[in-house]
Amino acid sequence: MSEVLSTAIAFIIALLIGVGRLMWARLTLAERAHLETSYNLKGDFMRVVITHSNADFDALATLIAVTRLWPDVQACLAGPISPSVKRYLALHKDSLELVALEALEGETIDELIVVDTRARNRLKPYATLLEKAQRVVVFDHHAPSADDVVADEDVIEPVGACVTLICERLEEAGVSLSVGDATLMMLGLYADTGRLSFGNTSTRDILAAAYLRKQGARLEVVNRYLQQEFTADQQRLLVEVMGTAREVEREGLRLALASHVGEAYVKGAAVVVERVLQLTGVDALVLVAQQNGSKTVQVIARSNTRHLDVAALMGEFGGGGHPAAAAAKIKPGEASEVVPVIFEMLQSWPVDPLDVADVMSSPVQTVAHDTTLKEFRRCLERWGVHGMPVVRDGEVVGVVSGRDVEQAARRGDWEIPVAGFMSQRVISASPDEPLSEALKRMTEHDIGRLPVLDEGVLVGIISRSDALRRLYSEDAE
Repeated sequence: MSEVLSTAIAFIIALLIGVGRLMWARLTLAERAHLETSYNLKGDFMRVVITHSNADFDALATLIAVTRLWPDVQACLAGPISPSVKRYLALHKDSLELVALEALEGETIDELIVVDTRARNRLKPYATLLEKAQRVVVFDHHAPSADDVVADEDVIEPVGACVTLICERLEEAGVSLSVGDATLMMLGLYADTGRLSFGNTSTRDILAAAYLRKQGARLEVVNRYLQQEFTADQQRLLVEVMGTAREVEREGLRLALASHVGEAYVKGAAVVVERVLQLTGVDALVLVAQQNGSKTVQVIARSNTRHLDVAALMGEFGGGGHPAAAAAKIKPGEASEVVPVIFEMLQSWPVDPLDVADVMSSPVQTVAHDTTLKEFRRCLERWGVHGMPVVRDGEVVGVVSGRDVEQAARRGDWEIPVAGFMSQRVISASPDEPLSEALKRMTEHDIGRLPVLDEGVLVGIISRSDALRRLYSEDAE
């Protein structure tokens, strides 16, 4: 009887443990954090975080950031990784405590956290983990795709770098980072936002960078990994792309397409594409590359403007990525056939018109309402401008131009304050209105510049010549 009772008790205990594990796993991250903090409860189950194959710095940084936010989570990195990340891991792998995929075989994965992707075709090395995971949580900032993983909980938000999503939670939780961890996270953030310069960079990314800087992130180390010297092959590709790229003008944007067919695929071609963007000033560039004898075409797309989503463009070929950085692999394919298709797409692909914020100058030099015209003339010479907004108590009350100075010169009224000569009717623009509308307003009122106001606050200024030059890519009178 005692043996039967012992067996029954053991069964009940095992059942209760199983039910408890299942209930714990089904709690949301916020609910679990509340229980852990309020009642010092910890779930006794396995949590693993993974990321996409060909992991870049944002993927690696987010992977490690999750383990710093939740120390019980094990980070697993499998499959191919980018060359730059491989160089980083050669020095820092031991400090990151990565778990090999083989070590998880046979383990029960109670919770699988997927970061920087949710596309199943980018998670092929982890297919077994996805199948046996009791619960899946996703942190991502990419556009959705047809084969996305179905998650029990997801955090999908429009930030420039995925690591930003975790940095926000680290800061909220008051977690202190080591200098090495903060530097890695900054590296991931800078890599995916072009050092906070890409069009997809959000205010949240900038705040995350500030948090990491306070945590001791070393920018000189970040720059060292982001500014790798070009190989001879990369240098030749750079010259070839800059010399042969074809441009398309769309809504004031310069879109370029280049191709390369060679004996071998150039490693680090994406870095070359980004450098061409910097050197030429084009708004977007697509590179079509193929190795001689290969039936696979590699397409790399980069955009410096939020008005062209290259991830959507690459999605037409089964690829994907970020609005500012995306790629596709066409197999089987021929570069000679892909190039004209993409060129035609660039000529007709939906492009959002430029708005005032894309062209305006900021910050703005202003002049106080009681400044004399004599002093105002010195301001024009000092700043090299032709007109300035007039402010009183922080509010824009008018605009004064070089023509007003000429009128004063003819009359000799140099000591009169600018308030006596300024245009008192403030015709302004808003940062999010179409550039063409602002230009139309300047033409209707025959004025050369408009102050740009955001809810009454002066945030920039736009001139007629700058607007015309940007819209038509030619000098304006």
